[in-house]
Amino acid sequence: MGISITRLAAWLSLFLAEARTRARAEVDRGEVVEKVIIVAAAAAIAIGAMAAIALAVDIKVGGIEL
Repeated sequence: MGISITRLAAWLSLFLAEARTRARAEVDRGEVVEKVIIVAAAAAIAIGAMAAIALAVDIKVGGIEL
């Protein structure tokens, strides 16, 4: 695989931390709901991608004969 799960998880945590910081900064403008929806959608996509990667790894590991 080109990207490791650890790198993906690190990128995801940094992305979400930045999105949270931006959402806190924009509280005064009333755009929090939109930002929460965007962050939740990004998190859902990332969780789906991680689940797909985990499934692919599980299938490959299941095919290994010791």
